[in-house]
Amino acid sequence: MSDEEIAAAEQQLGLRLPPDWRDFLQGGPWLREGWLASGQFLQCYGPTEASELIAAWDPGAARHPGIYLLGGDGSRDLYCVDLRDAKPAVQLTDITSSGWHDAEPLLPSVSQFVDAIRDGSLRAYPQQ
Repeated sequence: MSDEEIAAAEQQLGLRLPPDWRDFLQGGPWLREGWLASGQFLQCYGPTEASELIAAWDPGAARHPGIYLLGGDGSRDLYCVDLRDAKPAVQLTDITSSGWHDAEPLLPSVSQFVDAIRDGSLRAYPQQ
């Protein structure tokens, strides 16, 4: 992932990506999509894809000021952060969400999200 691609996305958003996500994207090969050891399917979005999805999601995205999409579950759920926060928590939101009040806290930091991807333990919902 090039610095230019990340800078272009940041310019379009008017906000900076979390450093831990930027490091993940630039730290060598990273999972685009697949099944984790936890049984969770995950799609990770690069900055260009995330920007395109945010634009396509309007007006839903407009109801989530500062949103950045880290990825999704291949269906309705989106892993997201509020870039207005200096150290954003990772939240889970549905494509029909009407705003941040509908988002569910998932992990307290992007670093923990990246670690859960790398070790395969990420789960959107606890096992029933």
